[in-house]
Amino acid sequence: MHHHDEEIVEFRHHLARWVDERLTPQAQALDESGEFPAELFRELGALGYMGAMYPESVGGSGMRFPYTAFTILCEELARGSMGFGAAVCMQGSTATHTLHEWGNDTLRERYLLPALRGEKIGAFAITEPDAGSDVASLRTRATRVEGGYLLNGSKIFTSNGTVADFITVVATVDPSLGAKGLELFVVDTQTPGFRVGRKLDKFSIRCSDTGELVFEDVFVPDDHCLGDGKGGGFKKAYQSLTVDRIFTAALALGTAQAACDAAVRYAGERKQFGQAIGKFQAVQFKLVDMLTQLEQVRIYTYYASALADQGKPITTEAAMAKIAAGDGCNEICQKALSIFGGYGLMNEFPAQRFLRDSYFPMIGGGTSDIMRLIIARQMSLA
Repeated sequence: MHHHDEEIVEFRHHLARWVDERLTPQAQALDESGEFPAELFRELGALGYMGAMYPESVGGSGMRFPYTAFTILCEELARGSMGFGAAVCMQGSTATHTLHEWGNDTLRERYLLPALRGEKIGAFAITEPDAGSDVASLRTRATRVEGGYLLNGSKIFTSNGTVADFITVVATVDPSLGAKGLELFVVDTQTPGFRVGRKLDKFSIRCSDTGELVFEDVFVPDDHCLGDGKGGGFKKAYQSLTVDRIFTAALALGTAQAACDAAVRYAGERKQFGQAIGKFQAVQFKLVDMLTQLEQVRIYTYYASALADQGKPITTEAAMAKIAAGDGCNEICQKALSIFGGYGLMNEFPAQRFLRDSYFPMIGGGTSDIMRLIIARQMSLA
């Protein structure tokens, strides 16, 4: 475990201070407005946190344990606001990972470098109105034309989608090949034929931007295709989506931590029957259960990130971390809300936001049941 590595400890320390000073005080307002926090996003980018997972050669932080560093980033940001954490998680992982791994110099220069500085916003568009977990049935089509491709189709639930400057789009070059016909295309959102269908209104992670996107004869030049154009590009994206599950677990962990902190604080302040409610065993036991579950989630999430840093297989572990953290965070947030009693139902207290946000990690990035399916396949049961 890398918890005690000096670089990592310092990284968390500086970040936690930024979260406490800059993000947490705005979290409630961000949730209420449902607006993408552009100013904070750029600020965090200017501080160099977006590139936590990448080497210095591409404008990243060059951390010795990059996956653990990014896990910390997601956890700490979600402790302030999971919505903001989710936006940064998309930017610093999937939206940039594909460019970092398979992009040419032009793409890296034009999109990756400014994205890691927080100057350009990136997104990754895969889900469609009729195809979620079932990627083999994706219909967005890339047709070969002189000098590139024409993209036609629509995407939904795209994080950062309505504010993005560039979007990596999963499209099929040959529908008869199913998942094997999928390729990755980097679309500049200024390109004619691209438009935002609508910004989606969510009850969870409200300040994380989620959009429906439309592509009508969007021209993508050859050098914006991340594969060979024959299909098989999705295999590449899948590696990024696998490690992303650890980061989603970290988002859940951060929010669970915030819910525990708030509940413990409230239990010490709220007086009933002549004493603080934290003096009652029923409340104490509930808090103990919350903290026990929190620590289990923390240890397993960081175990998975440590494996990733060691280059070991993580298919099962990342999926397990996402189940443990997603389900665990939701249970912790339910208990936290109950400790607040009637005030738990009030929007002026954060318990309800923590509970609403806790539903995101159970669904985003592959539902808990899809995670179970992935693990079952690894066990050769399915």
